[in-house]
Amino acid sequence: MINLKYLLSPCILVLLGTPILAGDPRPPQINLSFLAEPAPIVQYGSVRLFYEMLITNFSKDQYVLNSIETKAGDTKSNFEGAALAAMMSYLGASESAAKHTDRVIEGGRSVVIFFMLDLGKDQTPNTIEHVLHVLGDQGGAHDVVPAPLMVSNDNPIVVAAPLRGTWIAGDSVNNRPDAAHRRAILIEDGRAWLAQRFAIDWVQYQTIDGVRTTWKGAEDRNDSYFCYGQPIYSVAAGKVVAMADGLPENVPHSGKYAISIGADNAAGNHVVVEIAPHRYVLYAHMRPGTVRVKAGDEVQIGEILGLVGNTGSSTEPHLHMHIDDQPSFLAGNGVPYEFAQGEASGPVEANVSSPDAISFGPIGPQSRFTNDYPADNALVTFK
Repeated sequence: MINLKYLLSPCILVLLGTPILAGDPRPPQINLSFLAEPAPIVQYGSVRLFYEMLITNFSKDQYVLNSIETKAGDTKSNFEGAALAAMMSYLGASESAAKHTDRVIEGGRSVVIFFMLDLGKDQTPNTIEHVLHVLGDQGGAHDVVPAPLMVSNDNPIVVAAPLRGTWIAGDSVNNRPDAAHRRAILIEDGRAWLAQRFAIDWVQYQTIDGVRTTWKGAEDRNDSYFCYGQPIYSVAAGKVVAMADGLPENVPHSGKYAISIGADNAAGNHVVVEIAPHRYVLYAHMRPGTVRVKAGDEVQIGEILGLVGNTGSSTEPHLHMHIDDQPSFLAGNGVPYEFAQGEASGPVEANVSSPDAISFGPIGPQSRFTNDYPADNALVTFK
């Protein structure tokens, strides 16, 4: 019998039957994995890759994630300091994010790193290379080099407009620490999913008494909101695979929901349409009694599915839309998509995911686009 205590230590793991190669004598005991293969998206005219790395510290020691280098084709990036800290989300952390600006990964803890690589006009690479520069708790410096991450060769699916008129593309994919959709990792059947990676909350605003606002009149009435009751259009032809109607509406900005929210009703009154193999469009939070289709129906591009409402996990009227690879609001992998045409501004500062009234910063001019996904909170016009 081999005495395992001579093979295992808190800092070194030697696998039986595996030759010992020259290298780091005390490699950091951290495990790296990725939630999904990234796929390219054209956002505001630039090719980008959004993906997530999960790091778990298997030791009792703590490590500092000093920096991460990436290489995607000709695009090289280096993430360090405050910028890297803002990309990190500690699993199960109840304390404020400010506690983790030191980028420490304590023993037994896990952290998700949210990446956004801007490739500009470059071609999408086949792989992404990473080098993690890690500091041990005794001051040792280590380089962790995982196998290259494969990049999906799937092109974004191009769809038509879900709405008509001028809208704010609320919380469209971005890499800020407060990005609600981008960081909505949920677990089902023992797997981590990020169905809302490319989700958008569509709202409308007007300028009232010099202030941009999403409603006029009583704040607690759904019909005070400019987008309330607007028709929702199918962005592509397909088959309805799921729907719900009859759920009650929430009182806007009341701090509570009309019903207890769970995985089965977070989308409120909604429609899910399969538009291609492993491509499902979710239209969520519809007004009660307005869903016009049922499971099994074939729908055409531009067909009205229902009206904008405020049901499910929603704090004011809006349309939540995303596309993922499973017919589920929560359990799926969000995939890139682009809108065929329209007009859009650049990014806009706005707290669309706030449970309180939405505020908007300056909004720049719009320009025409083709096959593009809107910048964060961009002003978008569909005709």
